Amino acid sequence: MTETPKTTKRPAGRKADPTTAILAEVTTARKLFGAVSMPLTGGLRPMKGRAHHLRESNRWRSIEQSRRMAEMPGWDSSLLAALFGTVAEATPGEARAGLVRLAALAVAAVEDIDREAG
Repeated sequence: MTETPKTTKRPAGRKADPTTAILAEVTTARKLFGAVSMPLTGGLRPMKGRAHHLRESNRWRSIEQSRRMAEMPGWDSSLLAALFGTVAEATPGEARAGLVRLAALAVAAVEDIDREAG
């Protein structure tokens, strides 16, 4: 006697994962840039630029921490601290990991905006 395998269906009314929808939007937007190649930190003096970005990252981390302690956080300080910290990284591997964290933070901010919009 053979049994028919059971198929699992998604329960009615269950919403799709919001991250999946946002990443689809990101994929579409990414196509607008084409195959661009450039250094993460540009300009005539990239080392000086990275030092500047590190100072800005520390400044925004301080702002972020102060806001959290005052219970007035904002995505701007979180995103800017992560951005400046990422472009200040010395190695490609660290910069890549920072960009992934920055992208995750940006997606979280978009999800929050979508939740508040209802």
